[in-house]
Amino acid sequence: MPQVSASSVKRPRKLWWLLGLVLFALFALLQMPAAWVVEKYAPQSPYIQHVSGNLWQGSAIWQIPISATPLTGAAEWSWQPWQLLLGKLGAEVDMSTGQTRLNGQVKIGRSSWQVNDMSGKIAPETLANVVDWQLPNTPIQVNDVSLQRQSGSDKGSDNNASGFTQADGQLTWVGGEVGYPSGGKIFYITMPAMRAQLSQEQKNSQNLLHINLLNNQDKRLGDLYIDGDNMLDVSLTQRLLENMPEYSGQAPQDTPVVSVRQPLLSGLGGR
Repeated sequence: MPQVSASSVKRPRKLWWLLGLVLFALFALLQMPAAWVVEKYAPQSPYIQHVSGNLWQGSAIWQIPISATPLTGAAEWSWQPWQLLLGKLGAEVDMSTGQTRLNGQVKIGRSSWQVNDMSGKIAPETLANVVDWQLPNTPIQVNDVSLQRQSGSDKGSDNNASGFTQADGQLTWVGGEVGYPSGGKIFYITMPAMRAQLSQEQKNSQNLLHINLLNNQDKRLGDLYIDGDNMLDVSLTQRLLENMPEYSGQAPQDTPVVSVRQPLLSGLGGR
């Protein structure tokens, strides 16, 4: 039998040195301060403030200027390194603002973002910061919401695959009296308990997020569609409008009687 020298047994092979170097570099990367990364790639960002921790685990204060008073909250993350095997950056994320709490997984790819298993509640005071309406003191429950949105702007991407390519989960709300301003007057409608079922739908060669509004008897109240250009299509049925005291229209209950198309956040603020 050929003899193996003692020096060759003790000396680690180059592959092990390379593996050790890669692990060391990865460990050093994960310990990199998150504030330094934000300052480098999003300098002077008005949306992210007071970043602490590192890439593995950290927290930040965020704000979204959707109205005269920006919506402000906190976010904490815990990195999921195995998502790198899928070519994505992934993290378990906890978000909060006031009494609003959301928890789920966020994944970011080269030309897409994805939210998985997002659950929690959206408090009424958070909604009041988003819409200039009189709202009931009832939260919206978020139940296992998953979304994936693909961008077609990158070179080599398939434009037909842009927009919302996956959607699942639901939102539930017990409803109550809503007053919304229009034309200098406030109109009131008693919103019934409802469920918003999320799904992905193809329409006119576009991948849309479909939000199907249903009452407790699974009867149709309306439909919302959001496309890849952040345009919102709203369709409300006779069944829902019958809950408005000043409405006097006559039509079969499943008939769409209100149809509006506008940018997603247009007209929601305004304070």
